[in-house]
Amino acid sequence: MSLVLSNKATKLLKLCDSQGFDNLEALLKKCATDSICPAICMTEGCDYAVGMEPDQNEGYCEVCGGTTMVSALVLVGVI
Repeated sequence: MSLVLSNKATKLLKLCDSQGFDNLEALLKKCATDSICPAICMTEGCDYAVGMEPDQNEGYCEVCGGTTMVSALVLVGVI
């Protein structure tokens, strides 16, 4: 049996890994106590990650050039 993750789940795991968090809970705790939230590009093949506003859902990606950056809080549906 294989497990297939959604694109959002895959991006959240990559975001945790690239930002040095052991798990999603640790990432979300950081987001809850800071004005900057880790965000990741949602373009397939681009995993650029950087801190952005917690409600960001169309941020500019400096790597692929799209307005495809989404914060972790938006990805999990908190915002």
